[in-house]
Amino acid sequence: MKTAAKITTPHHNPHRYVLLHFDDRYLFVPQADVHAVEIIADAHLTRTATGSVGWFGHGSESPLFCLDKALSLLLEVPESREYFVLLKAAKQPFGLTCDEVENIDLQREHLHRQKLPTVMKTTFSPISQLVIYQSQLGCVCQGADLVHYLTQLSKQFMQGRR
Repeated sequence: MKTAAKITTPHHNPHRYVLLHFDDRYLFVPQADVHAVEIIADAHLTRTATGSVGWFGHGSESPLFCLDKALSLLLEVPESREYFVLLKAAKQPFGLTCDEVENIDLQREHLHRQKLPTVMKTTFSPISQLVIYQSQLGCVCQGADLVHYLTQLSKQFMQGRR
């Protein structure tokens, strides 16, 4: 049986990240920007008018989003998605589904972040740095940038429905 994991950060370590893996995409988010990791079975999955795939919470509901490898919204949750990460945000956490989640210490793993080349920057992209992990390109995103990105995708989705 899968269990949820609370991300605890007794002291901020700038080298600790939560690795989200989905659709052959590695997304690294600072551990300090993550509220919790939960199993998908604990979410209320239902398509919404905001582009989210469901909700999580008791009382203050957190929207749950699903992205593909290109970081575009998916409106259905693939069967491979077993977890979601709750990202810290001003009002309530934002959820992002993933296949696997792992805590990574970049320093201990000898992983070196590289600035995102200017040619790769796009308007709303949450990606700020790149890292090679397991012979594959990984993307580093700050939690606030990822929440802003999800908010922009949601706004675009709602405008397209008018």
